[in-house]
Amino acid sequence: MRLKKSDGGSVFRKIAMGSWSTVGDPSVYGLIEIDVSKSLDYLKKLNATSETKVGITEFVAKATSLVLKSRPEMNGMIRWGRIYLREDIDIFFQVNIPGAEDDPIGKANLLGVVVKKVDTKSLIEISNDLKKKSKEIRSGHENDITRTAKTLSFVPWQLMKWVLNITSFITYDLLLPVKKFGLPEDPFGSMMITNVGSLGVETAWAPLVPYTRVPLLLTVGAIQDKPWVEDGKIVVKPILRIGCTFDHRFMDGVHAAAMVKKFKHYFENPEILN
Repeated sequence: MRLKKSDGGSVFRKIAMGSWSTVGDPSVYGLIEIDVSKSLDYLKKLNATSETKVGITEFVAKATSLVLKSRPEMNGMIRWGRIYLREDIDIFFQVNIPGAEDDPIGKANLLGVVVKKVDTKSLIEISNDLKKKSKEIRSGHENDITRTAKTLSFVPWQLMKWVLNITSFITYDLLLPVKKFGLPEDPFGSMMITNVGSLGVETAWAPLVPYTRVPLLLTVGAIQDKPWVEDGKIVVKPILRIGCTFDHRFMDGVHAAAMVKKFKHYFENPEILN
């Protein structure tokens, strides 16, 4: 076998290498399929009267935040071997950063932004916040996330796992004021959302990242027209697939089923989100 050491690529690739070692995590994976006909019609009307264009990602975020609000026992994290509940519902959105011109894919980065108190904001407010923060990151504007990523880029590969875990321990277990050291407080919020549909991917699942202490992650796929059974008849509907990954230590199938039922209710009644 002939091997050649990689040049490392992006800082995200190095962070990913430090995030996992072997299989042994408590992740459970599920798939949600939703008819988004009513949701898309609602967003079309909303966008016709607003300068800010709201997408399906913001819709998913608001719906999920209301589900968590109705089930506060699910909005928390594990520290010191126990479950601690959060008071706010903040959502981390992953943002794709294009790579260099000579290697746009290999050196692309995957960073993210946090939108605070999503359950208290309208769809337009969520979209404004998300677009503003995403634009800042893509334009190279310095903030807590980009400063942290820049710092981690200097960490040797062999030490990355230790650095990430120690930082998580200081942030979440000890609850020390990490801003004094240039680190963001609670940088990942209650849950994560990544829009793989923007990359043309219809179905995907993403792994939970141990040091983030996030128990729930959703991947929003590309909307596709598909055969759908409605009132006993086969019709063509725009279908959204959402990959769901959750921490089995935190919730089980009973919790997940109840949350999915309420989640789908918002897509059937989109007007109640605002």
